[in-house]
Amino acid sequence: MPRRWVIMVLVFIIGNLTVLSTATSATSGTGSIAGKVVNKQTGVPLPLVNIILRGTTLGSSADKEGHYIISEVPIGRYLVIASMIGYKAVIKTIEVAANKVSVLNFELYPTVIPMGEIIITATRTEHILSDIPVSAHVVTREEMNLANIETAAQAVRYLTGIDAQRSFGWAREAVKLQGLDPQYALVLLDGQKLRGGAKRSVDLSQYPVEMIERVEIIKGPASSLYGSDAVSGVINIISRAVPEKPIGSASVSLGTYNTRTYRISHGTNISRFGYLLSYTRRESDGMDPKFDKFKDEGFQASLGYEIAPIFKLSLKPGYFRREQTIDPLEQERYTLNSLLEWHLCAFSTLNLRASWFRHHRFWLRGGDRDIETDVYNNLYEAELKYNRLVKNRHLLTLGYHYLKEEHKHFRFDASKTINSFFIQNEIDLHPLGILLGTRIDHHDRWGVEINPAVGLLYRLTDDFRIRGSVGRAFRAPPLCFMYTKTHLRRNLWVRANPDLEPEKSIGSQLGIEYNIGENLLTRLSFFRNDIKDMIERYDTGERKLGDDFMPYPVYSFKNIVRVHTQGLKLMVSNQFSDWLSGRLGYTWLDTKDEETGKDLLYNPVHKVNMELGLKIPQYRTNINLRGEYIGERLGFHIEPGLCPGRAPEPVIEELDPYFLAHIKVNKSIVKNATFSLSVNNIFDKKYYEWALAEKPGREFLVGIGLSF
Repeated sequence: MPRRWVIMVLVFIIGNLTVLSTATSATSGTGSIAGKVVNKQTGVPLPLVNIILRGTTLGSSADKEGHYIISEVPIGRYLVIASMIGYKAVIKTIEVAANKVSVLNFELYPTVIPMGEIIITATRTEHILSDIPVSAHVVTREEMNLANIETAAQAVRYLTGIDAQRSFGWAREAVKLQGLDPQYALVLLDGQKLRGGAKRSVDLSQYPVEMIERVEIIKGPASSLYGSDAVSGVINIISRAVPEKPIGSASVSLGTYNTRTYRISHGTNISRFGYLLSYTRRESDGMDPKFDKFKDEGFQASLGYEIAPIFKLSLKPGYFRREQTIDPLEQERYTLNSLLEWHLCAFSTLNLRASWFRHHRFWLRGGDRDIETDVYNNLYEAELKYNRLVKNRHLLTLGYHYLKEEHKHFRFDASKTINSFFIQNEIDLHPLGILLGTRIDHHDRWGVEINPAVGLLYRLTDDFRIRGSVGRAFRAPPLCFMYTKTHLRRNLWVRANPDLEPEKSIGSQLGIEYNIGENLLTRLSFFRNDIKDMIERYDTGERKLGDDFMPYPVYSFKNIVRVHTQGLKLMVSNQFSDWLSGRLGYTWLDTKDEETGKDLLYNPVHKVNMELGLKIPQYRTNINLRGEYIGERLGFHIEPGLCPGRAPEPVIEELDPYFLAHIKVNKSIVKNATFSLSVNNIFDKKYYEWALAEKPGREFLVGIGLSF
């Protein structure tokens, strides 16, 4: 579809809907909603509770006495959501009449059950977690602070259906969703696409918790909203917004392997302008300084300016640099993301986002010659998104997305451009919710890809929900697989294939969710992903001489593999008392290469995650205990090289199961000062996780943090 036609259609639709929304709000009259929010257990007023009218741009926050008011609400029937981290969200219905104040009070129950968190990534609209038809999870800032979590990778590591893999090199901690390798999960930073090193695996350890408000995870195909790469799901790191009042923090952590981490942040709001700045430095010698030693430095900022009450502009720049001994390798990452939010009326918003991303890496190879190499990966994005509530039943999302990716490599120089149009309709037929969406991607190299999705949510009762979804996804081939010059890598030659086609998948999920009382939540779901045209490296049967005049095999890439991943996920969360909470997660996973009948590598059939949270207010102490059991799986071990001077040969075998236990303690020692202690792998278990290397044994990390 030509880009000019997409833009014309989008402008036409937005123009008509804007006129309609303006006319509606101008002629229908308005009223107000007011009330009070209290703790259901104690009756104490709750400040800072978010009160929003679902599907609109209207909302408010409770004051220090728990009171709130939402003015100039167009007459009609609304679902009103009261939510706050640490409390179970409450949804109520109210009818608003012209020139009248409708009273609506809320009682919120304190709980750790993850159902009241706000999520945007799943539908590109604001919802609470229990109100969406797709499988998703939110890790809040409060959870991360209680568990001494330091990075985005640690935040998602212990969730069901997720496997965070610790390695070295370009991606120290990449994440697998539902049994598919990290490159099949799309990683975003405030909606901006990110890239990493090998196979575009993004290193989540590069994103410190100081600048993270929450991490949102969608499990399953999401190309209907996000296009290429969202095959196994989406991980969206939501950075902290500009604070309403001055804040600041500083911390120092010291740990095993001479690990040192230094962090400082500060933010404030001055009239209509605000900022939040963060700097992090992390150094470590690692288990083996020849391979693991590294130094990270990162800077992130959030800048905000309220142009008018209905116009808000945000600018989010960032810089990251890593130096490490393996290869040796250096990396730099630059991000710049700008967002403009325009509230057209109570029922519609228009969002414009423009961003630039660069990942730059280079290394010096040893030997007789030192060859300096540079690799640049640039992404340019522009996105226009319009949301509109129609008749309080249809929440429409329309959008246009432009992406240009450049890959400048010492072995090739290539680029690609994608123009996309997406549309989604969320239909509320309470107790049934329906999600219909599709996205059309016009690729300058492969033509048109159409990716539809359907989701259903049925509420049998307020506490019993059934949800299911099915969608199509695709992943464009990495440019390096298509255009790199033939080169010798370790013991083989690698040749590109310019005729590669996108990988395509169909994914489905079905699950039930049941709240047993106020304190216990159970989730059980089944998922399956079928991928065809998966890109595989293969032996061409040719041989080519290297610089040492030895013959090496020639490998290339082709669309050949059909694979599937399927599994069951069970999660149980319970708040036993005000001071004790727990969570248990179990994943059964079946993965197959349908060409060979073999399991995919590093996918345990059984995985169990356990967590206990203990609060001791009289000692101002929080304790977090976590355990993880990883069952048998296929993986590599190393066999010595057959010839002197040749690299060792990886051999596939079944790896033994293992159990890891971790403890994290936070204690407030004086006002605004906190002591933290983390002990990972308490029992000093030796195990293999990924990348042919034995993983760390027992690790300690001690820190002091100040807030001001």
